[in-house]
Amino acid sequence: MNLATYINIMINGICIGGLYGLTSSAFTFQVGSLKMVNFCYGSSVMMSMYLTFFFLQRMVFPIPIMVICVVVFNFCLGFAIRKTVLRNTQDRSMNILCTMGLELIFVNSILFIFTARPVDLNMLGTRIHLTDDINIGLIHVISLGLAAVLLLGFSFFLQNTWTGRAIRSVVQNKEIANLMGINSEKTLDMAFSVSYILIGIGGMMLMMIFSADPQFGGYVTLIGFVVCVVSGLGNLWGAFLTGLIIGIVSASIQTFIGPLYHDPLLFSLFVVILLIRPYGLFVKKSKVASSNI
Repeated sequence: MNLATYINIMINGICIGGLYGLTSSAFTFQVGSLKMVNFCYGSSVMMSMYLTFFFLQRMVFPIPIMVICVVVFNFCLGFAIRKTVLRNTQDRSMNILCTMGLELIFVNSILFIFTARPVDLNMLGTRIHLTDDINIGLIHVISLGLAAVLLLGFSFFLQNTWTGRAIRSVVQNKEIANLMGINSEKTLDMAFSVSYILIGIGGMMLMMIFSADPQFGGYVTLIGFVVCVVSGLGNLWGAFLTGLIIGIVSASIQTFIGPLYHDPLLFSLFVVILLIRPYGLFVKKSKVASSNI
């Protein structure tokens, strides 16, 4: 392989890793900051992919209308999950069981409606030629840029809006926030629902690049778990950067060693990192007990 091949692999790995980072940022926000265990996260991403396919291919909606429909659906889904199965955040074991049950409902609903056959949008798209030998898909570039912009916007929302400050206050100390006049339950409802918007947009962008099948959510959950643990729970930008790293490592393993060894090597590397830095790559040891949002 020549240098151009290596560069192509790295560029594509970074673009795919950006999507991993975006969806995993929502997961680490839910688990690390909001302290809500959500095991139907991957199947929610998968449902967003199928909704994107349904609105674009079956209903033939324009892209802006499709985006609005998916975003509204995910916001409502997040709100419904929070008000039902995640209403009591203190009982972690019950949350795990309930969200795992929701995952089974989501997967089997998709199987019933769309069958087990994979679906895709057949969007090859225009390629940007940086040189004669180095090129990248326009959809990949847009997805990476949009992922970074969305995460910037989400960080700005948390840091510079009244609702964002209320969310941070409730996360840091729920009892004191209540004393300051903040309705902690409504604030947590809003925070969880907003995180589902990130999941919905991540699912839309994944559908533009990959094909979807009912079991795709299991792999997304696995990658999300790896990203969250490696970056450090609650660290949004750490999750995004870790997603980029995993994208590069994943692309390199599949190209240079082979797809057969991808999962064993990737998760072995995860175990090694966990042994060396169990508190995450982007979290200081002194701040392990605190939430980073």
